[in-house]
Amino acid sequence: MSYDPASVPPPPPAPSPYAAPAQPAGPAGAPPTGRVNGLGIAALAVGAVGLVVAFVPFIGALGGFLGFVGLVLGIIGLVLKGRKKGLAIAGTIVSGVALIASIVMIFVYTASYINAFNDAIESGPSVVDEAPPAEGEEEAEGIEPGGVGSRENPAPIGSTVSIEAITGAAWEVSLGAPTLNATDLVKAASEYNPDPAAGNQYAIVPATITNVGEANGSPFELTFEFVDADGRSYTGGYVSMEGQLADVDELLPGASATGNVVIEIPSAGAEAGTWAVAHIMGDPIYFAAQ
Repeated sequence: MSYDPASVPPPPPAPSPYAAPAQPAGPAGAPPTGRVNGLGIAALAVGAVGLVVAFVPFIGALGGFLGFVGLVLGIIGLVLKGRKKGLAIAGTIVSGVALIASIVMIFVYTASYINAFNDAIESGPSVVDEAPPAEGEEEAEGIEPGGVGSRENPAPIGSTVSIEAITGAAWEVSLGAPTLNATDLVKAASEYNPDPAAGNQYAIVPATITNVGEANGSPFELTFEFVDADGRSYTGGYVSMEGQLADVDELLPGASATGNVVIEIPSAGAEAGTWAVAHIMGDPIYFAAQ
């Protein structure tokens, strides 16, 4: 048998002195390290905000919405593979609590407002500081306690009345001597003030208001109307004139302000009408026309 050098395989190449050393193999079967769960972080953040907002009146429903969003994000974060589950679990729990708290607080606030509203209706308007009768004038007879301020028995000009809001007495209001025909005064205040409609005239009544609530208040919380003898109501329109009550900014608790209320009223029988003052959510209190 002859020897064929070509049939002998070449020796393996020598290892390069510059080759990187082989890395030791890790333990068999070790699970991969989980990555940060971004959805879990988002669920926790959204749920925490929703939990705080759930206890804020008027916007508590927003807390419920945020809780629902956080709950969805947390559940998605739980089913993702290869992600850490701790934050997703915490976000799901916090968001669920926020959703439940929001629903509960909605029912609580609604019941409280309904009860307060019913109490305000039952309490009705009341006069807290009736002006004394003028010298030589007898005090009105036949007025039952609590009757002063109704349309049938309006409070006299100069009286101070308490205006009831849903949360209780919020304002004290007093009307000064009105000018039932103030058309010339209104027209002189600005050439742009429109003429009153046929058969109507402008009337001006000065009003002094005092904030007796516990928070800042605005005169826009009060409404002023003129009610004629037939029961038709007339509200103030916009005229350009200095010294109007509408120009007064917010009042701090205990602060007072005086300004004019301008209303276009019917000329016929103006003296037989009444002024009506009310909180935007309450019943009116009536003053005599003059």
